[in-house]
This record gives sequence, structure tokens and C-alpha cells, in this order.
Amino acid sequence: MSPRLAEGRSSGADARARSRLAAVQGGQALAEGLVVMLVLVSLWVAVAWLGQLQDMALSAQHASGHAAFAFTRNPVGDAAEHIRWQYFQGPAHQWKDRGGNPMLALPLSQVQVNWARPEELDQEAQPGGSSIHAESLRRSWQLGDRGIVSARVSATPRHGVAASSAGSSVLGLEDFNRYPNLRRHTAILEGAGHAADDVRVQQIVAQSELAWSDSARASRIIGTKIDAAMAAVDAPWHRDRPEFDWLGLWAGHVPAERLADSPKGRP
Repeated sequence: MSPRLAEGRSSGADARARSRLAAVQGGQALAEGLVVMLVLVSLWVAVAWLGQLQDMALSAQHASGHAAFAFTRNPVGDAAEHIRWQYFQGPAHQWKDRGGNPMLALPLSQVQVNWARPEELDQEAQPGGSSIHAESLRRSWQLGDRGIVSARVSATPRHGVAASSAGSSVLGLEDFNRYPNLRRHTAILEGAGHAADDVRVQQIVAQSELAWSDSARASRIIGTKIDAAMAAVDAPWHRDRPEFDWLGLWAGHVPAERLADSPKGRP
């Protein structure tokens, strides 16, 4: 066999080997690409699924905090309907499943709001303990804790009926058609001396005989006697007469060092 013929046969065999190798590599790349696509699709579906659940869970957490505070202000009121509308309905709360169906189509039945409050705390657990003076201050300042209020909000998202009825999917995404029940709760101590405004704070302070009114009465009696004796002496200097209202005049006032200049353009 001539060297040229042997060289030609060798080149043909190499070309066929390279062709087979290219075909194998192409098939392998295609399979790897399909696997990567399946993974990316699964991740995309998982992110959307988890994002909606987290958003709904955050709304449930905010709703439980609102429910707890609303109960301490008005235990006999019915705030459940308002809470459902504010935190689970409206344009800001349009959660959809994979089929585009509302996950909370019936908030009245899918969202539950419940309150619980055990018995009042005993004296040892109250602020100041069981001391006689502490009991007097709690009573006059309305600081006697009436127990812990627990507000629980549970949301049951709607399962994707259309998607789940189709059975197992090719991508294996049927688990994303199911949604767990979301439960959140907030517990706060009721009766911790809340006051609506400055005036109410002053009223609560003034009604305490032990902490304020007894001492203020004694000081007022002494001050009135001194003022009567010194009024004629201070008259030539036109000095202001003493004011014995040590609480009422401060309503709504803030110390000057605590005030900041108003922004330009603001009245």
C-alpha cells in the first residue's frame, strides 16, 4: 500500500471520529441545556410562589398587631371586618395562584381573627409588686395590668384547583399548587397607663393623692399664705403673682430646646 493511500484512509477515519464526537457533544449540550431550563423554570415558579406567601404572611403579621391594639382600646368592638378589608382586600392585596385565580377570594371565611385574654395578673406580677404604696399608685395612675391580650390572625390561601386537577406536571411543579395555612399572633400587656394626649396625662397624674395631689395641696396652702403676705412688698416691682396650677399650664407645650426650626415654606 502506498504511503499516500494509507494517509487518505487515516484522514477519513479521523474525520468520521470527529463527526461522531461532535454529534455526541451536541446531544450532551442539548440535554444539559434542557436540564438548566427546567431548573430555571422551577426557580422562577418557586420565587413567585414564595414571594406571594411572604407578602401575605407580612399582611397577617401587621393585621395581628392592629387587632391586639384595637382590642385594648375597645374590647367590645368588632374590628375583624375592618382588619380583613384593610390587610387582605383591595388593590394592594391581589394575590393570585398559578392559574391566575385569587388566593383569597372569600376573605370572610378564609381569614380568621381571634382574641384571647387570660385572667388578670396577680399582685406579685403587677408593676411594683404587692407593696401598699405600689398598689395605691397603680390604682391612681391606672397602671394595673389587666392581663396579656393575644390577637391571632390566620389566612388560608385557596389551592389552585385548575392546576391540581391536571395531576402531576412534566416539570414536577404540582407542589406549587398547594399553599400552607398562615398564622400570626401578637401579644401585648393591657392596661399599661395609655393616655390619648397631654391633657389626659396631666389628669392621670393629678388624680394620684400619693404621687401628686396631697403634696400639691400642701404646697398650695403654704404658697397662698406667702403670696398674701408678700403681695404688698412685690407690688412696686410689678412682679407676676405666683401660679399654683403646676400641670394645666403645660398642656401641649414642649421645652424650647426640644423644638427644631420649621422647614422653609411650612407655616
